[in-house]
Amino acid sequence: MAPRAYDNTELKEGEPDKPTYSSCICCREDFDTELEPPQTLPCGHTYCRGCVMVMVNQSTTDESKMPPRCCTQPIPGSIVRACLSRDDQQRFLKAVLQYSTPWESRLFCPNTSCGEFIPPRSKLDPKHPFEVMCRACRTKVCTTCKRNGHRLGQDCPEDWELDTVLKIGENSGWRRCYKCRTLVELAQGCTHMTCRCKAQFCYICGAIWDPIVGCPNFCNGEEELERRRMEEETRMAELEAEKEAQEQAAAREEAERVEAEIRAKESIEFRGLRDTQTREMERFCKFEHKTKWALWTRQSQKRLSVVERYSDLTEKMKERHSKTEQHLEDRQLEAEIELRASLAQSERSINIQLKYMEAYCNGLGRSRDGGMPDREVTQKHLEQLGRQYHIRDGIERRHQAQINVLREKQAKRMEELTNRQEKEMQKLVEKKTAEFEALDLEFANEEEILLRGFDERKTRIQKRWRLAIEILRKELEKKHGVTYGPIPLPEWPRGSESQYDSLPSVSEEEI
Repeated sequence: MAPRAYDNTELKEGEPDKPTYSSCICCREDFDTELEPPQTLPCGHTYCRGCVMVMVNQSTTDESKMPPRCCTQPIPGSIVRACLSRDDQQRFLKAVLQYSTPWESRLFCPNTSCGEFIPPRSKLDPKHPFEVMCRACRTKVCTTCKRNGHRLGQDCPEDWELDTVLKIGENSGWRRCYKCRTLVELAQGCTHMTCRCKAQFCYICGAIWDPIVGCPNFCNGEEELERRRMEEETRMAELEAEKEAQEQAAAREEAERVEAEIRAKESIEFRGLRDTQTREMERFCKFEHKTKWALWTRQSQKRLSVVERYSDLTEKMKERHSKTEQHLEDRQLEAEIELRASLAQSERSINIQLKYMEAYCNGLGRSRDGGMPDREVTQKHLEQLGRQYHIRDGIERRHQAQINVLREKQAKRMEELTNRQEKEMQKLVEKKTAEFEALDLEFANEEEILLRGFDERKTRIQKRWRLAIEILRKELEKKHGVTYGPIPLPEWPRGSESQYDSLPSVSEEEI
């Protein structure tokens, strides 16, 4: 909404400037623009400073209103910075950081008296990679369970990945360091283990190693290692036996499957079913080829009819153009003949007039005894005679110029006629091309629908064939008490399709 000005009178000299008011689009209150500058948003609406503050403060407590916006356009940061105090700006930036963090990654202080949002860390703490600290109350928070941090050496109860690794280590006989909780495996050597954190412990019982007496539980390392070696050998033997049993079972299953397939191939019932399916496939292929042939023949006839129709139109247009050109040439020839006759008549008139003027000036036909006064030839008469000579001498040039002008006009008219005829022929060609393109699109759609229908029918036929094979197999197994393998379905012909698909069609030369 544009600001409204209430003072429409002109200021007189010496009078103070009257205040200018604007109206807020939100609260509808008028405010002085000199005391409180209006806040114009990108959408064009004008707000007062208080309404902008309310919108921004609401966005810090309601995620659905972040970012603050009007007409779906966010409020620029310069306007937000100008309307908020420093504390409100910090609170707004904290809300922006919180709402921009994915919900599953947000951390809040578990301290009931704090509850502050903990922003994501830029880098991990190598000593405590799974813990963060609240900056407000200094409370440690576990990033896995999002609760209070655990004591040193205690694992997070909700860390399922760690539980899985510990179970694997327990089954493999690994030992965990009592200090840094790292899993350690003894590949070779004695049972006195020194972890990378410098902690020393017994690999058998996990007790802290005494530098004087060694293991405080006096574990016999050789016996324990021998026991573990025997357990590992037993486990490996069991795995080998299980693997061998699985291979034997697979080999028996494969032999039974091959025997069942051979039995199915030699079965008279399966051969009869296969012959029935093959004959059905041949009938379907013949019907498909016949339908395609009919479709392509119909399309070819349509294309040929369009070719013949446009051939007739083209011949008629050429004949009409030829008649028009001949008529224009006849009219131009008549016009030139008329012009030449008119020019010849004009030349005769000029010669007759010149003859009389010469006779007058030379005194021809004058009788001295006739009693008539003598003719007086003046300078004016001589000048008129000279002009008449000049006209006679230049008449041929002027007549030829007029003929040339006429011929130029006639050539221009012929050129315009030729251009119109070419444009008309071009429009006819474009119309024919557009009609052929429409026919091609129509033919492609028809063929696609036909092929999709045949594919769907083939799929239904194959499903019916599989069902018939399965029913026959179950019946024979129930009757004879032995297993029968599935027989392969008849394969649809692919190489023989070319002799049906290569139908005669209209070529581009015929078009």
